[in-house]
Amino acid sequence: MATNIKAVLRDSNDKALASTDAQVFFYTLSGATKMIASGRSGANGALSLATNTVFSGFLPRVLLKVKLNNKWVNASNTPKSYSQASIDFGIVKLSAEPVLTLATTTLHTIPVITAGSDAVSTADTNKLKLLERKNLQLTNETKTLSEQLKSKELARKTLETELQSRPTLQMLNAEKSEVSSLKSQIKARDDRITLLERGNGQLGEISRQLEVKEQQRKLLEVELNKRPTVEALNIQKNLVADLKSQLKLKDNRIGELEGLVSSGGIAVPIKSTTVKSEDLIFSTSEAISRASTKLAQQGGYRISKASVDLKVIAAANQTDLMLFETADDLARIPSNCFGNLRFDIDLTDTGESSESVAVDLKMPDVTGYTRQLAGRKLDGLQDQLYWYEQQLTDKDSFSAGQIISQHPKANTSLQPDTQIILIVGI
Repeated sequence: MATNIKAVLRDSNDKALASTDAQVFFYTLSGATKMIASGRSGANGALSLATNTVFSGFLPRVLLKVKLNNKWVNASNTPKSYSQASIDFGIVKLSAEPVLTLATTTLHTIPVITAGSDAVSTADTNKLKLLERKNLQLTNETKTLSEQLKSKELARKTLETELQSRPTLQMLNAEKSEVSSLKSQIKARDDRITLLERGNGQLGEISRQLEVKEQQRKLLEVELNKRPTVEALNIQKNLVADLKSQLKLKDNRIGELEGLVSSGGIAVPIKSTTVKSEDLIFSTSEAISRASTKLAQQGGYRISKASVDLKVIAAANQTDLMLFETADDLARIPSNCFGNLRFDIDLTDTGESSESVAVDLKMPDVTGYTRQLAGRKLDGLQDQLYWYEQQLTDKDSFSAGQIISQHPKANTSLQPDTQIILIVGI
């Protein structure tokens, strides 16, 4: 009587293993194996074999082997159904990767030897019983190993889930590459700034001025916190607006310098010297005073007040003025770089006492005065004076050293506790 052997071969991804060689073995009473059938799976992985082997000459154990990557591997020893008529292994999944595979072994009843069969010797009977005990022991060990395998499989799935939730090495390397790229870009920007600072000294001076002005702004904030008045708050707002305007102007200047450097233009230095604006105003005041004295001696006239308008250009720190050595150097300066410097000189008698100032009690108009002249004008009110500085824009830089705003306004009545705030442009 022929025995039909069936199985469906699939890989670990549940895809059919087509045209795959397979062999089926029986275990003999001595524990060895004997191939009883062989063949190849179809296109859908189905395996169909047949054998005329009688079961009574073998142990109730069967083994299915499959050839993967030119190597024979144990596929299954646990058929779904096992009888003389049919052996069905069901769906058998295989993997070409080296994994731990342990199948559960099921022992089937040994067929009863009927009359007329070859007699089994006593020695073979004892050996058969010994093999049965070993099979029982193997079954128990197989169950234990199966439980361990289930535990390992659960641990493997847990690790696999955790592995999938973590970023991959490629993702980490991509982030590291991005960090390296950003560091390189930052270094390139630093090198560019250093090159521009070396190419034109004014850029470094501008940076220094920005640091100085930032320090002045912080000191002014401290002073404003000590005197939280509405006037101080307005001053701070004006300072913030001026700083923003200055920052925009500096950015424009940096753009101009970058364009000059990139175009390869080289500026020929202009020979010039600087003079303090206060020194210029003081020397001008002295010259007019001497002229007034000489005029009084000759014609009996005196100069009481004078207004001076000068075409000037500010130095790097914007509080000094530039004097050029030759007319050629002056001619090289664009006309739009010049500005107007205007200041008033008061030559009236400054010998009035503090009492005479106190009697007036009116706030004079000191806008456009220098700090020195304003101090002389407000002599006797020094305890009520508060001086502040305000950064000027490039457009108004030639008002440096002059009072650009005052509080209270001119002709306002002054009280002994009135605060007089004067803003000097720098």
